[in-house]
Amino acid sequence: MKTISCIRKLKVYPFCVLFVLYLILNSTVAFGSKPTVKISSSALFPRLSMLDTAEEWHCRNLLSYDQQFGKNISINTFVEYGSENDHFRNPFRVHHLTADFEIREHKFSIGRLAIWNALQNARVDGAKLDVNTKQFGSLSIMGGFDAVSDFSDTSFTDNTYFMTTWSKGRIGKNLVLSFWVKGDDENTDSFAGLQFNTKKFDIRISNAITFDIGESKLNYAKIRLFRKFGKHTAGIGFRQKRFELYDYFDSVNETGYISPTISFNVNSLLSSAFFWRNQLSYRLGAEGKTFLVSSMNYKKFALSLLGGIEHDNIMYGLILGSSHQLSDKFSLGGSVAFNAQDYGDFADLRSSTGTYGWIGWQPYKHTKVKLFGRFFNNSYFKEDGRGGIVINVAL
Repeated sequence: MKTISCIRKLKVYPFCVLFVLYLILNSTVAFGSKPTVKISSSALFPRLSMLDTAEEWHCRNLLSYDQQFGKNISINTFVEYGSENDHFRNPFRVHHLTADFEIREHKFSIGRLAIWNALQNARVDGAKLDVNTKQFGSLSIMGGFDAVSDFSDTSFTDNTYFMTTWSKGRIGKNLVLSFWVKGDDENTDSFAGLQFNTKKFDIRISNAITFDIGESKLNYAKIRLFRKFGKHTAGIGFRQKRFELYDYFDSVNETGYISPTISFNVNSLLSSAFFWRNQLSYRLGAEGKTFLVSSMNYKKFALSLLGGIEHDNIMYGLILGSSHQLSDKFSLGGSVAFNAQDYGDFADLRSSTGTYGWIGWQPYKHTKVKLFGRFFNNSYFKEDGRGGIVINVAL
């Protein structure tokens, strides 16, 4: 704990930290090919928060580092140094760090593994083996422990994680079956997942379903069917989600639910410069809710309209934005937004407005700089305006 406390008290300029880290990693060029390095740094003031906070500045620095050693070995890294926030308590965070070994079509990885797909989202410290065949598909086996990105809370680092996945096909027409187990000293939870994409009778079908085996409950489901009609694409969908609240609130160890939602959408490509997207959704339950989102893109302009109804409550809003390329090096853009919620006779109208503007500058081919500013008129926020800078460099 003393080490963590010292790390949090260090007053090191973030850009210098990333630069020193880059120099250390770049020294491996002598042993491998030239690495691919991408750095992104951002800073804003004041820090936007719904609660009072002593911190005024908010900084975030990201470093992506990938390097190949011969034909079979590579290192892939994604780390961050930034201000404390609701998700991270310490400034240094390791999101992904693996050593990968490839033998023909097969691959073995060890380190901090980031798993993100239609069935699950996890970060694990362990090892993963991918066996690929043309005739029988691919088999993936992984085992390890839950990872803590910023090393702040090690309470769950002994929680085990095991996963095995079989897949066959490619994007657009594929089948994925997955089974995984999460365990601690007291409980072991097992899950099964099914994902597939296919096309029948000119109808594209996309499904992702996960099932909690131990509790015999549906954990997540997202089903979509859509079909093209000339310049238009029409579809229907179903979505339901069950999640652990401690993933979002440390003090709440309960399971939350999002009621089943049915949606109907129509997308229209009216011309090469005009695209129109519409989606109508209805959330089932004792208090049914209806949502409508309509967005239009015309050349360099974008307009989004939204509305919702829940009994006597009405929600509505709009966002209008635009971006322009002034020259090879300069660009600018911005947007205005308005949202309101009408509670009828129960309470006064609650509304919020906002503006956002930015100026982009690309002095070199692999360097981009953006200056931006935001202003909100919203009673929920302690701070109404903020501005900042974002710098992206690819080396």
